[in-house]
Amino acid sequence: MDLILRNALGYSVLVSAKVDKQDLGRQGEQLAAQFLHAQHYVIVARNYRCTFGEVDLIVQDRETLVFVEVRTQSGPTFGDPLESVTLRKQRQIAKVATHYTLRHHIDNRPLRFDVIGIRWECGEPRISHVKGAFDTPARSW
Repeated sequence: MDLILRNALGYSVLVSAKVDKQDLGRQGEQLAAQFLHAQHYVIVARNYRCTFGEVDLIVQDRETLVFVEVRTQSGPTFGDPLESVTLRKQRQIAKVATHYTLRHHIDNRPLRFDVIGIRWECGEPRISHVKGAFDTPARSW
């Protein structure tokens, strides 16, 4: 993002105001957790990591365990944040979910994969929540 600043003498200066991608991501994950909590989801884990990758949030929606990918963007230039969850990313999330359920001995429980997209527009977050955004992709292992 570039900003044009005008000084007292009327000269313009182009200043780069880069947003730290990690800070933006953390802020998006925090907003997503607050959003889900307000929808009566129970936060089970944040940033669960294993050898297969990471999932941003694991939440409980009644009896369903939900693995949530959060995508945050600072503007419209890169398209819809929800579209950035590729088949490769879906497979990675499915592997992490399998690892989590095996490690925590979770059997016979419904699982779901959601995506939350957060786009900053005019300084305000716009949140999109897609429940059941994808099924377990074929050949996730």
